[in-house]
Amino acid sequence: MSVPISARICSAVRLPTRAEPARPSPITGEVEARIIALACSEPPKRYARWTIRLLTRRVIELNILESVGRETIRATLKKQGLSLT
Repeated sequence: MSVPISARICSAVRLPTRAEPARPSPITGEVEARIIALACSEPPKRYARWTIRLLTRRVIELNILESVGRETIRATLKKQGLSLT
């Protein structure tokens, strides 16, 4: 009896399991609220609007988070249905 092709493909593409769980998100409810409040505030002088890069820099400057990537900021805004355009 042969093994079905779908079973052979699934066993070939099986993802490895992690030894440790994924790192928890640095975005807590309070941090998320502060990022959203910042995005809804007036942009810095010389800027017409907030950009993801500007928000990321400002979040770090204000010590909201010690370090954060642009994608984390973008995903946080998207989760709340906010857009910077």
